[in-house]
Amino acid sequence: MAFADVPSAVSPRCAVHPDVPAGGICGRCGGFFCDACATWVLEAVYCTACSALPEVNYLETFRQKLWGRRDTWAWMLGFWGLVALGVGAALLGSGATVAGGLALACSALGLGCFFRQRWARRGLPLLAVGLGVAGLVREGLALLLPALFLFGVALTLHQDPRHKLFFREPLPDAVLLRLWDRYENNPLARLGLMLGLYGVVLPVLAPVAVGLGIVALRRVNPEARPPIGRRGQALAALGLGLGSLVLWVGFFWPRLSTLVRALFAVG
Repeated sequence: MAFADVPSAVSPRCAVHPDVPAGGICGRCGGFFCDACATWVLEAVYCTACSALPEVNYLETFRQKLWGRRDTWAWMLGFWGLVALGVGAALLGSGATVAGGLALACSALGLGCFFRQRWARRGLPLLAVGLGVAGLVREGLALLLPALFLFGVALTLHQDPRHKLFFREPLPDAVLLRLWDRYENNPLARLGLMLGLYGVVLPVLAPVAVGLGIVALRRVNPEARPPIGRRGQALAALGLGLGSLVLWVGFFWPRLSTLVRALFAVG
């Protein structure tokens, strides 16, 4: 909101700089700020104090939460790096020099990625290519399938935004927003949907899915900061949970009861 048309004698002043006319109103606290104090966060303008709050700049808060923190890929590569280390040592001890050397190379890259070494992350696709070439030259097609698998893993790692945050690489806001939506946006709705699907097979999970769906639906608030969405998933969790209960009570339970009575009658 601008105050250009308001007489200077009565125009509001910036809360931080009282001698400077206000240029707008904070979208959170409603306080006045001048142009120097205006801070844009995710297409909305705030005063300097509010723009630093975690709930306002929630994408930056989310980024800091995952910045340098090991993801699933890092733990998996570390585990298989240890396995490859043992395999490589055993192969070298048995005289299989080439195979042992390849296993140790895989171990070094896996453990290097676990400890956030950029050379290891860059070396994964190079190792896959080298493994494929060595397989074609020495072993025919025997090593081609492992090489393709390793190359696919390397490509996935280089494109995975969560793994990029572990390696402390910057992400565009659009990519970070999608990642935040996957991990932080109303997780009860996603969990309820998953349990609702499982409830078709395990009816004991259906009431839990209904409860989670109700809670998640009540939390939905697109105007909140950060916004809370996933209304569709919450409704789906509620519907699947109720549908599973109706299915089991109305269709399966009578047949199961008849089967149990027949078994006791035979006994």
